[in-house]
Amino acid sequence: MINYVNTRMVLWSEWVLKREDGATGYPRECPYTRLVARGGGNGYQPDIDGDAMEVDKALSELKKHHPKIYRTLHLFYGVDFKGGKAVSVILTKEMIAKDIDCHRDTIYNYLDRGHVLLLDAFHENDVIAHRR
Repeated sequence: MINYVNTRMVLWSEWVLKREDGATGYPRECPYTRLVARGGGNGYQPDIDGDAMEVDKALSELKKHHPKIYRTLHLFYGVDFKGGKAVSVILTKEMIAKDIDCHRDTIYNYLDRGHVLLLDAFHENDVIAHRR
């Protein structure tokens, strides 16, 4: 797991759930952040909306080419979509594996690969922004 990507995914999950809620304060955080102690993020200071939209865009691209990785990331970070709306979920690795129809250990491979693919997307966006 890449800490930088993990931090951005945690913030994204909070953002997407609050966005669906209209930012009224419920849910205050996604299930993942309730279960995992918050870290320092290695000095990373996020622009919440901009960063979350960048993660959202990268996830949309990931969905086209790697749907199981896309689904794994959503469920792992406590976000599912029901009726077109984001909803907060708390699932074990076994429950995620059953949903995706794979072995529990494969979830870790999907998470690692997803983090690498997202980091590549973030890097590519930085390069494009720097060239402007």
